[in-house]
Amino acid sequence: GVPKFTSDAMDVITDPDVEAVWICSPSQYHADQIKACAANGKHVFCEKPIATDLAETVEAINACNEAGVKLMIGLQRRFDPNFLRVKEAIEKKEVGDTIVIKTCSRDPSPPPYEYVKGGGGIFNDMAVHDLDMTRFLAGSDPVEILAVGSCHIDKSIEDLPGSEAFDTASCIV
Repeated sequence: GVPKFTSDAMDVITDPDVEAVWICSPSQYHADQIKACAANGKHVFCEKPIATDLAETVEAINACNEAGVKLMIGLQRRFDPNFLRVKEAIEKKEVGDTIVIKTCSRDPSPPPYEYVKGGGGIFNDMAVHDLDMTRFLAGSDPVEILAVGSCHIDKSIEDLPGSEAFDTASCIV
């Protein structure tokens, strides 16, 4: 019963009947699709990350700002009842003054090679949740971030460029 469907993202982005687009494609396509949405006056809900590098991220955000369209990134942990309860406890001073916020994330198994390739690596795909959560819980942006990565589990990704070759990461914010 779906009146229209397509396998081409541009068909959706350019459709005059569409007001907003949910981008859930592989990470390497996000920035171009966000910019196309902005150029077509579409509001955007995009799965993280916005882009796989900083320059593309800034371009995509600027495109939305210039077009006057809303851009929201899917960082769902902010809506998780457990994280909301932690935030509430911090705000109500139930846990005293916040000195350290420590998060730890793990996937049950490494993602497939083809998923990792071109996706920006563990920092864009996984650590972004923890970085966002520290911002959310602290109520402010970090002053400095130290991030290190290595490959301990899936040796098949070691030939990928930059942080795509890492399956283990540690960040101090």
